[in-house]
Amino acid sequence: MAALQKIRSKSSLLVGIIAVGLLAFVIPWGEVTTFVNKMRDKAFVVNGTVVTTGEYAKRITEWESFQKSMSGQNSLDEFASSQIRELVYQQMVKEIMLDEECDKLGLTVTKQELEDMVYGQTQNLSPVLFQIFGNPQTGQIDRDGLNQFLSNINLDPKTLPEQQAAQIVANREVWSFIQNMMKYQRLEEKYSSLVAGSLLASNTEAKAVYEDSKNIADIAYVVQRYSSISDSTVQVDNKEIKALYDLRKSNYKLETELRKVSYFIKEVVPSDEDFAVVENEMNAVHEKLVTAENPATLVSEYSAVPYVDAFASASTLPADTRSFAQSASIGEVYGPARNGQAYIMYKLVDKTVAADSVKLQIIPMPQGLDLASSTHLADSLLSVVKGGKDFATVANEVMPGSNGGELGWMTEMMLSSAGIGKECFAASVGDVLKLNIGGITQLIRIQEKTKPVSKVKLAVIQMPVIVSDKTQNLLDNELNQFVSENSNTETFDNAAQAKGYSVVSNAILSPSEMALGQATGTRQVIHWAFNNKVGTIHKFEASDKRIIAIIKSEIKGDYMPMSEVSSALKAELINDKKAEKIIADLKSKNLNSLEACAEAVSGKVDTVKFVTFQTNTISGIGYEPIMNVFSKTGQINKLESPQKGKMGVYVLSLAAKETDSKEFNSQQTKEGIKQNNFYQTMSQALSVLRQKMNVEDNRVKFW
Repeated sequence: MAALQKIRSKSSLLVGIIAVGLLAFVIPWGEVTTFVNKMRDKAFVVNGTVVTTGEYAKRITEWESFQKSMSGQNSLDEFASSQIRELVYQQMVKEIMLDEECDKLGLTVTKQELEDMVYGQTQNLSPVLFQIFGNPQTGQIDRDGLNQFLSNINLDPKTLPEQQAAQIVANREVWSFIQNMMKYQRLEEKYSSLVAGSLLASNTEAKAVYEDSKNIADIAYVVQRYSSISDSTVQVDNKEIKALYDLRKSNYKLETELRKVSYFIKEVVPSDEDFAVVENEMNAVHEKLVTAENPATLVSEYSAVPYVDAFASASTLPADTRSFAQSASIGEVYGPARNGQAYIMYKLVDKTVAADSVKLQIIPMPQGLDLASSTHLADSLLSVVKGGKDFATVANEVMPGSNGGELGWMTEMMLSSAGIGKECFAASVGDVLKLNIGGITQLIRIQEKTKPVSKVKLAVIQMPVIVSDKTQNLLDNELNQFVSENSNTETFDNAAQAKGYSVVSNAILSPSEMALGQATGTRQVIHWAFNNKVGTIHKFEASDKRIIAIIKSEIKGDYMPMSEVSSALKAELINDKKAEKIIADLKSKNLNSLEACAEAVSGKVDTVKFVTFQTNTISGIGYEPIMNVFSKTGQINKLESPQKGKMGVYVLSLAAKETDSKEFNSQQTKEGIKQNNFYQTMSQALSVLRQKMNVEDNRVKFW
């Protein structure tokens, strides 16, 4: 009975356990997990519109494909990829803002407008097209090239060879990308113009601008710079810093969280032992190179750079190489010599006197042709050229916009990679050659040649010194020990400096930064800093460096804390107190000339000319507003009392002053103000709109 009573007393608990167990079978946990992950999947949010990581990644891929297509590259380096990630983010934020605002305002870009931006008059063409299809020499769009591109993408891929069909599909994606850029560029232009056009200038403003700009003055001055007085001569307390911070607080508004980290970067470089290994290997190869009858085989076996069977102008070689090539006999060997992080050795294979460069023209074959088809077409075109038709005319007919097939000036070394260097340099000016380039037959014409120069052919063996596993392990062990012993945020900087590391102390990072300064491969540190706790220390590995970083603090809230800006505020207050001290000292001496003031401060009398109220930068001084004010209010040859400036205390006197006799024209002045305001407001319209919208950037959580 006692046991039964005990079970009854626990019945509520048992029922709860059973209920939870049943619930585990009933609830679709997979769907719950998917829902939770979806709620977290926010790369960024613009005024409530969520962009997922997948949507963001898709646009990045599109932009990278576009960049590769435009540059002809197969891959992008880390810096280019980082730039694209930021460009995509800025573009997507802009698109969301414009979609929302332009929908409210009834602003659109019609299909007819888009067509006019492509096919219309020059003044209506999209600036985007000028960037992509513009001719750098003329500043105009290459209409033939653009029309050829548009004509090609409208071909039916099903009727074309596989390679050409794939290119057309890729170009269609490129064009879709370009059209989207054109659309939002025009929407931004419309929105910004609407905002800027709403600003008008009043008669009062026009009169003030006229009065401010009509006086042109030459100002004589003496300056005692704040740097001439030691900071220790004045005292600034925290109360004063706090008062100035409160006055300027709006300047320190934060758009995002920040992190403060200290870090140092240790380059991974070969050790002396690593260099010795390669040097010994090069010495062994040296004997083989001296006796080698066919150095190309030896280069292929040992060198990191391939053998180039071509002549190079001696004048283009590095100084040491040029000196050797000009004085050595054929068969002589130079080196091995240390060259940066490698060893190099070369053998003089041959000498000659020949043209340094040739200027070429080409009749480019259509894409997608195989060797047989291109050879057949090349034979037909060659017959046309030999029949008397101008080569450039034929090139333009085959490929409109090709500028007569101009390839420009090429050296033998440049052409050797295509395997046509010997043929082009052996030919005479005016010859038309039928050459196999990359599996396609092309027609090349020798348009011009330079005068003969001394040229040499070298067999170069270059061996890079690779960082050995032993060297890397020693470095990693050293840094791992440092990490294990120095996780204290207060002592990290001093400990690193004591070890001889170059420490960057208290660096403030924003989540959108692509790298630590200019150091490549360091975006991972920024991602880590925003996803770990204060006090965390970590070692990061990149291919050529190691980074040790520690998170010092988080900077959150609406404003930058006073502690982060107090040093700058203190410096300003110190200058203010120095100004008071200098002014009081000068006034006490009752000086009545600039020369006397110059003697008192151990300075000299200088003059600046043509200063107006609106002069932004003053020669030899920079930005100094008291000069602008004095150009308007000062009197000729009247010594002004000492004035506090940005860089020091000034004593001023007007050496000359002219007044523009032009009468005030209210309408003309207002138009000038409106035009200035228009362009300034246009450039700021989207920036202000972004401040009004709630933009939440979460990318650092994922990248």
